[in-house]
Amino acid sequence: MSDTHRDALTRAALEMAGRGIPVFPLWPGTKIAAWHRPARCPGTGACADGHANPEDLATLDPDRIRWRWSDRPWNVGVFPGPAGRIVVDCDQPKTGGGPDGWEQLQELAADRGGPLPDTWTVTTPSGGRHLWFRVPPGCRLRGTVKHIASHVDTRCWGTYALAPGSVFEGGAYELFDDTSEAELPGWLIQANVEHASTALSGSGEKPVKAPDAYVAAALRAETDRVRREPLGQRNKVLCTAAYALGQLVGARVLDEHLARAELHAAVAAWGTPESRVKDHGVIETSLAAGARNPRRITGKAA
Repeated sequence: MSDTHRDALTRAALEMAGRGIPVFPLWPGTKIAAWHRPARCPGTGACADGHANPEDLATLDPDRIRWRWSDRPWNVGVFPGPAGRIVVDCDQPKTGGGPDGWEQLQELAADRGGPLPDTWTVTTPSGGRHLWFRVPPGCRLRGTVKHIASHVDTRCWGTYALAPGSVFEGGAYELFDDTSEAELPGWLIQANVEHASTALSGSGEKPVKAPDAYVAAALRAETDRVRREPLGQRNKVLCTAAYALGQLVGARVLDEHLARAELHAAVAAWGTPESRVKDHGVIETSLAAGARNPRRITGKAA
């Protein structure tokens, strides 16, 4: 490949780093990180204290980026998790017909009340789309494969995506929509997290199926109650709402990260950033207290 292409990939890496997203070189024309696997770790250098992953070594340093990309046209691996982002990867069906990942995501948005906001988007060589979102503070999501839908994956902690300009199988990743990154909607957080299928309702009792619809309704009700509360009783209402949701977390029917993220969003709606640290502290304390006293879940929770 030409020096022009190498320089273009260097600029792509610098641009992503400038957006606060760490980068790491991938072998030219591939999705493979230019790094050894754990089984072949030499235990020296960056791995002297244990095997280091590309996610650990990805950088924002422009001088390191220029040096690393100076010798060849490395593809640009980008790590959304450490940057507080997530990539929703809408893929094309490999064989046959049926809806693609983009259509599946739109259907899911309609089913869950949406919306699916416009956001920074990259097209892939196969005809898919990478939708970039900001993850709410305190919410740590792992990458998933076919969890949201059969043609929808996510890239977050523990995974990486490719930056615009990277080349794979004769095509390129290209910027499609330069809209600012939207915050990941609550319904999409819920769709992304791993849900427990059962909950222990007490000592000596058998696990019962988690009432997903009930849990979703409880999450909406508690966070809406917080969001609507006027000045005067906010601390008490936040405490009781977080405790109630913590009980569902303790019963293993509600993901802790989702509960925290939705409570943070509800508090943010108050428009009182001066109390944000105190409010988040109330959330943490009350969630933990509720989790220590799990809700007794029955087949018909009420």
